[in-house]
Amino acid sequence: MIISNFLRRLINHASITINSARLLLISVLNSQWILRLKNSLIRRIHWESLFLIYLILFSGCSEENLPEDYLAVVNDRMLTKRTVKFLVDSVYLNETSLDQIVQNWIEMELLTQAALSEGFEAKDEFAVRSDFNTRRLLASEYLREKLKEVNTVVSKEELEDYFNKHKEEFILDYDIYKVNQIITKNLTKAIELRNSTLAQLDFSKSVRVTFKPEEIVGERYGLYIKEFDEMPFELANMIQTLVPGEITYPVDIGNGEYLITQLVSKYNKGDEPEIEFVKELIEETIIFERQRKFYQDLITKLAQEADIKIREMK
Repeated sequence: MIISNFLRRLINHASITINSARLLLISVLNSQWILRLKNSLIRRIHWESLFLIYLILFSGCSEENLPEDYLAVVNDRMLTKRTVKFLVDSVYLNETSLDQIVQNWIEMELLTQAALSEGFEAKDEFAVRSDFNTRRLLASEYLREKLKEVNTVVSKEELEDYFNKHKEEFILDYDIYKVNQIITKNLTKAIELRNSTLAQLDFSKSVRVTFKPEEIVGERYGLYIKEFDEMPFELANMIQTLVPGEITYPVDIGNGEYLITQLVSKYNKGDEPEIEFVKELIEETIIFERQRKFYQDLITKLAQEADIKIREMK
């Protein structure tokens, strides 16, 4: 199979279902939403020995002198069936999964070799030549640095445009409460806070008037709470009956601390939330799409510049 076939398959995978992309992107993106992308293919990797997992080195390999069990070659690096047997339990191996493993390995090798050629130093020169995990980590480090080139600033116009085009995706399937909260050990002042807030309708101002800074254990404003989020039982019952602006009675949360919560607004199941509520999610989505495209373009460029041979899977 020639390199053009590999590139064609790579470009056709517009959603980057390749597991190596998931592994590498997940390692550099700290996003709960992005973490929904799960790797269920490779179950077990032997970490304990550099000699159990190794890739046989060949220089200037040609079709004629490749061993019978070779699967793919990227420049002077080779993946063989023997190597795969060390990496993956045989029960998970089939034609589809093997093809995926080969693509994963090719992408990892492209990134690793690019890292070495651009001066990324391996902590262990022997390990980087022979150990799968060491090379994967080097590829991840290289990708992390390259992704810094991606613009992570999302304009107001981009946010609004995405929101307007995907409104149906944000319809809620659960109730959400926007609240202000404060924790204090002074029960007397906690009750005073409730009374003053009811009168002034300004929670933060009431907090400043009622408490000394040292009496405040914690405070949060504009916090979103989902109906299924963990919260004190009393609060879970009270919050359902509150109207915007209303404040709860102090809830004993243990250790002599009391929680006071003010409902700012409520979004019911089936509602379309305001853009501010999903702003962070939209930003993450837009940035991830930029990074996904950057990754695709990078791998395509590296593949075009490399000497890649892939065995035809039968």
